Amino acid sequence: MTDPEPKVDNPKRKDLEQLRRDLAKEVEQLRKALKGPTEDIGGDKVWVGKNARAWHRELQGRHKKLGEQVDKLLPVVDAAIRNEPEKVTAAEARSYTSGA
Repeated sequence: MTDPEPKVDNPKRKDLEQLRRDLAKEVEQLRKALKGPTEDIGGDKVWVGKNARAWHRELQGRHKKLGEQVDKLLPVVDAAIRNEPEKVTAAEARSYTSGA
C-alpha cells in the first residue's frame, strides 16, 4: 500500500484570495466612477437645458447600474474561494500552475 500523495497549498485558492484583496481596493473607486460627471452635469454648472437633463438622467442610470454590478463582484469571488479546498495534491497544483 502506498502513502497518499502529500497535500500542498492550493495555488488557485491563493490566486483567488489575491484577486479578492486587489478587487476590494478597487471597489470603491469603481462605485464612484461616474459620480463626478453625473453631479457636474446635473448641477447646472457645466451644462444646462433639455439635452443636459437627458444626459444627466442617462448618467444617473449608468452610475446606478455600475454600482449594482460592482456590488456583485466580491460575493462572486468569495463564493469561488469557498468552493476551493485549502490543500490539493502536488499534481493538482502543478496542473493548475502549468495551465493544463
